[in-house]
Amino acid sequence: MKALFYVWVFISCAPLLVLAVMTVSTFWPYPALLPEIMSWEYYYHVFVQNDQTLNAAVTSILLAVSVAFITLMIAVPAAKALTHHNFFGKDFVKILVLLPIIVPGIAVTIGNQISMIRLGLTGTFGGVAIIHSLFALPFAIRIMSNVFEAVGNRLELQAAVLGAGPAFIFRRVTLPQIIPGLLAAFTLSFTISIAQYVTTFMIGGGRVITLTILLVPHIQGGQTHIAAVYSVLLIGAAVLSLSMMEHIVRRYYNFENVFYA
Repeated sequence: MKALFYVWVFISCAPLLVLAVMTVSTFWPYPALLPEIMSWEYYYHVFVQNDQTLNAAVTSILLAVSVAFITLMIAVPAAKALTHHNFFGKDFVKILVLLPIIVPGIAVTIGNQISMIRLGLTGTFGGVAIIHSLFALPFAIRIMSNVFEAVGNRLELQAAVLGAGPAFIFRRVTLPQIIPGLLAAFTLSFTISIAQYVTTFMIGGGRVITLTILLVPHIQGGQTHIAAVYSVLLIGAAVLSLSMMEHIVRRYYNFENVFYA
């Protein structure tokens, strides 16, 4: 089983390794296993010759962080209501929450673009953040619903019986229990946002420039090596966010002391 696991890990990572090699290969004829000529010219083009790259990277990160916060602000109370409260139409709401990932994304985006035009939010950072949050919400609500089901509400009810207010209960009882779920939902929302292209292009209207907006034209133009550099940047951002999440969870729960003390 261990050997099979490592085989699957290699199969999953092999395309990423090829992508990384493409960023530094200037001559890689078939069927050579490795490039015959390698250089950093594509990185030079992306980071030095293209003055939009740095701004696009900053915009992508700020947008993804904003989307993650917006998503959590909606997902946490929504998941808690769906888990611990009964109300008319609850099952229908659970299905409704999943619509952005059930219905084709382009259809959802076109429908929302009309609303954004009427609200004057097209071509704005806020408009793009709202649309990205729409696609991240189903995943975040699902994660937080599972978390609330796992932790239950017994401690919250006991705190209420003892006279604690809602704000105190959330800050001192609920929040410490759901921290891992919050971090998981935050990271997934961040990753979903940073990888969006169609929604960013249609709602941003070419005014909100992210890394994916710079990436796709190079693919369409056959400049695969430059596109590979932008792809590596996107992968790096996703891996960094996952690593930070794991580090925070381990420090919060003191895993090292628990397992190695």
